[in-house]
Amino acid sequence: MNPITYAAIDLGSNSFHLIIAREVDGQLQLIDRHKETVRLRMGLDPMGNLDHAAQERALACLTRFAQRLRGIEAPHIRAVGTNTLRLASNVGDFLQRAEAALGAQIDIIPGHEEARLIYLGVSHFLPKDDSQRLVVDIGGGSTEFIIGTHFNPNSMTSTEMGCVAVSQSFDLITQITHDNFYHAVKACQLVLRPHVPKLRTLGWDRAIGASGSIKAICDILNQNAWSNDGITLSGMYALRDALTTGKKLSEIKLAGLSEDRKPVIGGGLAVLIAAFELLDIHRMHVSSGALREGLVLDMLGRVHHTQDAREASILSLIASSRIDRAQAHRVASCASLFFEQVHIAWQLQHPTLPLEQLLRWAALSHEVGYFISSRKYRQHSAYILENADLAGFNQEEQKLLAWLTLYHRSKFSVKDMISLEEEFSELMLKLLVLLRLSTRLHRGREQSIIPPNLSVFGNQLTLQFATGWLTENPLTKLDLEIEVKRLEGAGFNLVLSE
Repeated sequence: MNPITYAAIDLGSNSFHLIIAREVDGQLQLIDRHKETVRLRMGLDPMGNLDHAAQERALACLTRFAQRLRGIEAPHIRAVGTNTLRLASNVGDFLQRAEAALGAQIDIIPGHEEARLIYLGVSHFLPKDDSQRLVVDIGGGSTEFIIGTHFNPNSMTSTEMGCVAVSQSFDLITQITHDNFYHAVKACQLVLRPHVPKLRTLGWDRAIGASGSIKAICDILNQNAWSNDGITLSGMYALRDALTTGKKLSEIKLAGLSEDRKPVIGGGLAVLIAAFELLDIHRMHVSSGALREGLVLDMLGRVHHTQDAREASILSLIASSRIDRAQAHRVASCASLFFEQVHIAWQLQHPTLPLEQLLRWAALSHEVGYFISSRKYRQHSAYILENADLAGFNQEEQKLLAWLTLYHRSKFSVKDMISLEEEFSELMLKLLVLLRLSTRLHRGREQSIIPPNLSVFGNQLTLQFATGWLTENPLTKLDLEIEVKRLEGAGFNLVLSE
């Protein structure tokens, strides 16, 4: 059998990266990579909109990437956007064009998920030992700090500072002055300072850097004999002095410093010096792995069902919220059974959305809002699911989970679909019906309920109970009769039968 080919695309704030990899004998084998400098962050105007020029640069790059994706199946492609796309006000319009150019779905991932994937990618290329690592990744718009051991991140911090953002904010793009660079470093330290106590308390045995900025700094230090083993603070001070001579960057010639890197080298160096000084880092080595490698490894875990971070996140959430876990699993089992009974008739499938898992995760977590208050717990649950740091989830998946949870009971109608993307609305409405029926059946929290058989034909649903069951359970029968009327508001006809 031919090995499966995977593709990972990282739409960063400075560069777009594509890697192609395959699994050979349980190991990740990289077979191709491509990088283009897009400078997406430089196209973000004061109102938070991506300007036309930046969008066109991005779309041209993605069109070229699309050629390399030909022949790779959709479930084996993952493309993610990071800081700049998290911030862009007009990201929705851009994403439609970007996905059409790439020929694949693009997920906008939150900062904590970016950090998790970076750590996963870096860890794959490190020795298998018990050392605790500090991993630092400087992107175009954000910098991630992760502490962990083996493949397990113990602390993930995403900060709003990156090589492009800092270079822009402190006028370091064409020339780096002593004053501007000094203020850039101090501003970065103000951003990092609130996180320093936690990071230093956790501690680390070795510091590892990832990303273009850190790799470039390491290359410059080594090629100019300012360091012969990774990155040091004294070496970066020498680089700083070489860049702040009063010359324009276009006039400065340094071994290892490419013309492409010059506009953002000042911002990246300011971030890294700030981190070294505040965290008392003595030496940092550079990893060849980063976010895109982490994406492929994460896909491998999902494909082989060996490790899906999303499942672990939901289980951790319900454990920490101290809800009735037995009830959560009862509702989830019932919802999964209903899905199995109707998914063919209802065509519950999507090329990228894990519909069955979304239903299960919503069922498991629908009561987490009780941790805040039983009053309006649905709203609390929805808020938690949409805004919590849930490892493995992208923003769209969290939004859909929140929507399912918000409407899993009480009145609802088709107008409540307005917040959903059109491509998801019909599928999500059907998942919601399954979740609502599951929560209704288990409202009494009985342990011994035998779920009825559910059959569907279009929007006609039939719940078939054992003979006499509805008579023996009049309260549940009444509850389901109320649900019959509620479902009518969304265009469904539910029949209860024995």
